[in-house]
Amino acid sequence: MTGLPGGRHFGLREDELFPLASLVKLPILVTLYEEVRAGRIDLAERIEYHTAQRVPGSGVLQDLDDGLALTVRDAAMLMITVSDNTAADVLLERLGKANVEGVMGRIGAPSIRVPFSIRELFQELTDSPGADYETLRRLLRASAGSGGRAVVAEQTVRATPRDICRIFELLDSQVILDEASCGAVLEILKRTKTDTRIPALLPKGTVVAHKTGTIRGVRCDAGIVYAPNAPYAIALLSKGVGNDLRVDMALAEISLAIYEDWTG
Repeated sequence: MTGLPGGRHFGLREDELFPLASLVKLPILVTLYEEVRAGRIDLAERIEYHTAQRVPGSGVLQDLDDGLALTVRDAAMLMITVSDNTAADVLLERLGKANVEGVMGRIGAPSIRVPFSIRELFQELTDSPGADYETLRRLLRASAGSGGRAVVAEQTVRATPRDICRIFELLDSQVILDEASCGAVLEILKRTKTDTRIPALLPKGTVVAHKTGTIRGVRCDAGIVYAPNAPYAIALLSKGVGNDLRVDMALAEISLAIYEDWTG
């Protein structure tokens, strides 16, 4: 946790690598807006969605008809607000994994690595290289497979809590991108629909710009909490944990303890 701007700092295992799961969509979003700022991508550009691109798990695109034309901004909004896996892979394919890692390195978050797309992450998780959508969907529902490299922090999509917090610190201070882009990214993150972790026990009406991540044994949430006295960046990352709401509640209780200490 870091107060914004600058301010008080507290960290526990903050330089240790953790799997990101869908929290990887945060660096994808920042990289997308860097490409927009550079004039290489237009948010209003239309992307035609095809069912061959479907990725199981969270999101709604996988349930929609072939041929839907959505804007780049629509895809970004779906990727964050409902953690749409298909939208994430569509954008990641456009951006390139190496580009995402390069942008993260340039902003001072070098621990962030993106060796897998979301589809590839699920193929690793279920020990099913090359599996198609229907096969992956079935295997994920059955919690099949060893987990493979998907749950190994040093091999999967990964980062340290320090570097995840750094992204939020830079967005808040508008050191990266430009003022309008930082504002747009944070506004999208404020619309995240999953509220069972960082926001869950905070006072009603507390604004949180955040992104969650979940795969087998991994539950994460990170963002900015706009507390009444001052905002702070927070990254709650876990690995080797259970796969039920008790873990969410533990993260929510940690979040509340930090909020009470910060505002007390």
